[in-house]
Amino acid sequence: MIEIDESERILRVVRKHWYVLVRDIVLLAFLILLGVSLLIFTTLGPVQDIVTLSGSGFFAALFAGTAWLLLLWVMAWNMWTDYFLDVLLITDRRIFDIEQLGLFRRTSASFRLDKVQNVSVDQKGFIATMLDFGTVRLETAGDGEDFIATYIAKPYEIKKFINEMQDRAEDRSQRVHFTATTSSTP
Repeated sequence: MIEIDESERILRVVRKHWYVLVRDIVLLAFLILLGVSLLIFTTLGPVQDIVTLSGSGFFAALFAGTAWLLLLWVMAWNMWTDYFLDVLLITDRRIFDIEQLGLFRRTSASFRLDKVQNVSVDQKGFIATMLDFGTVRLETAGDGEDFIATYIAKPYEIKKFINEMQDRAEDRSQRVHFTATTSSTP
């Protein structure tokens, strides 16, 4: 997974906004209602005229309902793991981005705080503004892609925190260079 040095401290763990989880729960509730309404329609509607069953209609409906609930359970588990395991870790030296992609795939990236060139925030829409979530984009000094974290809660606060950590890291670096330069002169 990730390797953090013993002297490194985790200062902040940032997850996606709770809106993402609520949006997924609403989708699941809609799919449950869709399944229940299909079940009611098949028992009350003229489905027997369209489809002929050699066995009991009750067992066919029970099988279809169980398969539907199993599919919804897998979807719910996937949504939960995606929400819970997508993490932005900010330490006193580095930033780690851990992104869960489905149940069995995870990507992680890290970069040093002193490599961050720019931190920008993008909030689009009424809901994002009112609930205070958005996208945090970190531009790094390397040739790699920019780091983009979506649906981050309180993105301006995170931007301010990262900027403060950058300033502290830069001050530490200057003190080390200043101390080394002054001690080497006779």
